[in-house]
Amino acid sequence: MDHGILAIGIFIFLLTFLGGTPIWISLTLSAIFLGLFYSQMAPLSIPLTFLSSLDSFVLLAVPFFLLGGNIMAHCGPAKYLFEAIDAFVGHIPGGLPFATVVTCMVFAAITGSTLATLVAVGTIAIPPMVTLGYPKKFCLGLMCVSGTLGQLIPPSIYMILYGSYVQESAAKLFMGGMVPGIILGILIGILAIVITVRGKFGGQRAPLPWKERWMRLGRGLPAMIMPFIVLGGIYGGIFTPTEAAAVACVYALIVSGFFYRGLNLETFTRSLRSAMGTTSMIFLIVAAAILFAGPLTYAQIPQNLTMGIVNLGFGKNGFLMLSIILFLVLGLFLDPLPILYLTIPILYYPLKHLGIDLVHFCVITIICMQIAQVTPPFGVSLYTTSQVWDEPIQNVISSALPFLLVIVATLPLFIFIPGLSLWLPNLFGM
Repeated sequence: MDHGILAIGIFIFLLTFLGGTPIWISLTLSAIFLGLFYSQMAPLSIPLTFLSSLDSFVLLAVPFFLLGGNIMAHCGPAKYLFEAIDAFVGHIPGGLPFATVVTCMVFAAITGSTLATLVAVGTIAIPPMVTLGYPKKFCLGLMCVSGTLGQLIPPSIYMILYGSYVQESAAKLFMGGMVPGIILGILIGILAIVITVRGKFGGQRAPLPWKERWMRLGRGLPAMIMPFIVLGGIYGGIFTPTEAAAVACVYALIVSGFFYRGLNLETFTRSLRSAMGTTSMIFLIVAAAILFAGPLTYAQIPQNLTMGIVNLGFGKNGFLMLSIILFLVLGLFLDPLPILYLTIPILYYPLKHLGIDLVHFCVITIICMQIAQVTPPFGVSLYTTSQVWDEPIQNVISSALPFLLVIVATLPLFIFIPGLSLWLPNLFGM
C-alpha cells in the first residue's frame, strides 16, 4: 500500500506538470499528498517546512546579487563596459563578437544571472554587430550561448543554491568555477572569430586612437572593478558571499547614480521589479522542491540508489556519466533550477559514498545546466532570445548550435581532469 501511495504522489506531480501547471505548484501538491498520506507528516508541519526552507542566510545572497545585476543592466554600466572592451579588440577580424563574449564573461561576474547577462549585453552588442554586417541570427546564437556563462563564472546564483543544499562553501564553489568559465568563454570567442573569418562577416573597422581607447577604458573601469571588489572581499576574508552580494548591490547603486547618472525612479523601479520577479520564482521552486524531497528521503530513494550503484559496480566516472545523461535528458524538458532541486537530493548520498568532490561535481552540474538552457525544445535562453529580438526560434537554434557543441565537446575535459575545477580551491587551501 505504501508503494502505491508513493506512486500516486509521483503521478500527481507528473500529471499536473505535464498539464501545464507551474512546476512549484506541481511539486507542492505532490509533496502535500505524500507528506500527509505516505510519510505521515502533521498538517501544520507542511507549511512550516515550506517556509523554514527559505530561512537561510546563504539564500539572502540571491536577491541581492539579482538586484545589483539588474541595476547594472538597466542603469548604464553595461553599455560602458562593452564599449571599453570593444575599444581594444573590436578592430580585429571577429573582434566585435569576441568583445561580446568577453563582455558576457565580465558581466556574468557582476550579475551572477544568465538572463540579466543575456538581455543587458545583447541589447548593447547586437545592434552594432548587425549594423556592421553580421547576420542577425549569428549574433543571436552567439549571445544565447554566451549568456549562459553567468551560471559558471562567479558569482553564480546556481552555485549559491547548490551550495546551500549540500552545505558547501559558496566561496569555494565560486573558485572552482572560475577556470572552467574562462576556458569556455575563450573557446566560444575563438569559434566566433573562426566563423566570422570563414563566413566573411562584418566590415573591417579602423583601430581607435589610443587616447579614445584609454578614455573608454576609464568610463568602463567602475563597472569592471565590481567583480574584484566582490570576489576580492570574499577571498580576502572581509565579508561572506551573502555580505558580498549586499556590497555589490550598494556599489551598483552608487556607480549607477553618481558616476553613470543612469539611476532614476524609472530605471530603479524596472530593476527592482525584475529582481523581485526572478527571486520569487527561485524561492518558490526551492521551497517546493525541498518539501518534495522530504517524502523521497523517507522512502529511502537516495539510499536505495546508492546501494544500486554500488551493487552494479559503478565507480566515480561511471556515476558522473550517468548523472550527466540524467541532467541532459531532463534539460530537454525542464529549466536548470528545477533540475538542480529535483536531482541533487537524490544524487547527494551516492556522491558522498563514492567520495566525489562536491566542487568538481558542482562544476560539471552547472555546465550541464548551461547546455540545458540552450537545448530545444524548452531551452529558456532560446525562447528569451527569440522573444526579445523577434527572431524565429528555429533560426536561434541553428545559429546557437555550433557554440553549444563547444560546451558539449569540452564537458569530458572537465569530467576526467578534476584539477581544472579544483586547482584554484586547492591553491588557496580551501
